[in-house]
Amino acid sequence: MSRHVIYVTVSCIVTVLLLSGLVRADVHLSGIPRVDAHAHVGDVERMKDYVEVSNVLKDKYKINLEIWINLSFQRRSGEDASEHFNVVKEEYRDRFLPCINDYRIQDGLRYPPDELSEWMEKGIVGYKLWFGVTDMIDDPMFEPTFAKMEEIGMVGASIHVAQPCPTKWCEDPVKFWQAQNAWERVLDRHPRLIVINAHMLDHFNSDEQLDYLAYILETYPNLHVDLAARFQQFPKMDREKLRAFMIKYADRILYGTDIGGQPKPGQYQNVAEQYHRTFQLLETDQMIRGGFFGATETKGLALPEDVLKKIYYLNAIRLYPRVKPVLIQIGYSIE
Repeated sequence: MSRHVIYVTVSCIVTVLLLSGLVRADVHLSGIPRVDAHAHVGDVERMKDYVEVSNVLKDKYKINLEIWINLSFQRRSGEDASEHFNVVKEEYRDRFLPCINDYRIQDGLRYPPDELSEWMEKGIVGYKLWFGVTDMIDDPMFEPTFAKMEEIGMVGASIHVAQPCPTKWCEDPVKFWQAQNAWERVLDRHPRLIVINAHMLDHFNSDEQLDYLAYILETYPNLHVDLAARFQQFPKMDREKLRAFMIKYADRILYGTDIGGQPKPGQYQNVAEQYHRTFQLLETDQMIRGGFFGATETKGLALPEDVLKKIYYLNAIRLYPRVKPVLIQIGYSIE
């Protein structure tokens, strides 16, 4: 048998084993970048702590956590946007990509539609909107914003709908569905709107919810979801059903944590361990002690390598401007 045939045969066997989850995918992933698409970093004073966590991950686990999508972009007192972006570029190599954000939608949005293009030119990569358990997302006063975002290709970054509902449909299921249905009406009117919904759109607590989330993804091709603060929900669903879902919709799922104030001096090792557990849940078939915020021991999904790459960074490259050039600047070869 020729050397080429042996190589091809071995490669095919490894591929089959990876797809079946019988070998660990993390063996093949030490050199790839990872993007946390749902982080609340805040201002530049906090960024050094996140970098320290990244250093621990690299040194201890050979994991390259390279970029955070900063949903809580804040400027220091007296600092204008250009100063913020310059510091991030010069001191942190643009590893913290900022999103403008709105948390008090009852008062109207802080950023007029005609300013959104300017913010994109400054370096903003998306617009994070938090709507809570309300149908206000369908209010006519927000239509100009969604229309402008659709027109200029501004990403709806981890938009929160029917939140917070961490463990069940909602304490008031009527209000939950009013919020979800209102969001669908917005999506029906704006089919070109590119959006990432936070927390798996909160349809990630049972097998039945997973079926509904599949319907949403099939119906709205420009809708994506992030895994932030949902790793602890893995044991609430059938493992094989969840694994099949993650493989089927790998192009639509982004890795995220919802990390906020945890990174701080004295806590870098603990936070790195939290990150590591989430990666193990996705990459291995081991029993893992909970996710980023969880504690329940859960068997990992052992997802195929190509699926993991999409979730970790390829989807972020496709959706968020500047992710690819930042990774190339750091030293990655991105096709």
